[in-house]
Amino acid sequence: MVHHVTRFSDAYSAWENWNQTSFDARKESILTLCSQLSAPVLSAFNYQITHASQHLAQTHQLVGPTGETNELYTAGRGVAVIIQDELSTRAQQCAAAQVAAAIIAGNGVILCSDDTAFSSLLENAFMQSALPANLIQFASNDAYQQLLESDVRIVGYVGNSAVEMQLNRQLAKRHGAIVSLVSETDTTNMPVALDPQLSLRFITERTRTINITAVGGNTTLLELGSEAH
Repeated sequence: MVHHVTRFSDAYSAWENWNQTSFDARKESILTLCSQLSAPVLSAFNYQITHASQHLAQTHQLVGPTGETNELYTAGRGVAVIIQDELSTRAQQCAAAQVAAAIIAGNGVILCSDDTAFSSLLENAFMQSALPANLIQFASNDAYQQLLESDVRIVGYVGNSAVEMQLNRQLAKRHGAIVSLVSETDTTNMPVALDPQLSLRFITERTRTINITAVGGNTTLLELGSEAH
């Protein structure tokens, strides 16, 4: 139990800094991991990074009714636990897509898998990459039961519908922050892994307001009425 708690703590600490890193810097770091990967895992990573660039890279300017600057941007949710319950090449692609989407969106990841070949490939690539230490943690498949007792913020699953239903019920009973489930049970067609908007399921939206006028902004714009109206 202790080592699983340590995995979560390490991933959480890495996430705090990673989440403050700009999208472009995150992307460059992930590409150093991709350079160590082989197909088909590489294709899953590249696909998600390419599409995430279209959805997450830009900060959106919102209306500033009192003269302020309002910005809409995205951030990671925290630590994501990705569970690979099926052992196959397609399952590797599905799990890789979820790991890629999670980290490019600004999350830490703990991969729970008994697929030694896949885990070793990803771990070796991670160790040689420019990604922050501890950002991606590796554990056995059954470790997820204990990890879900920690403050994880999102769960990814690759496997069958029966376990998917159990996970849904387990997460629904948790206290505290709502934990969403990203689940891939069709590893033949891979609808989740091939979703170009998958990264959006691993983010939270935030706004930033900057007052660029006098103290209080242009409060005359908030006037509800006057003698002239």
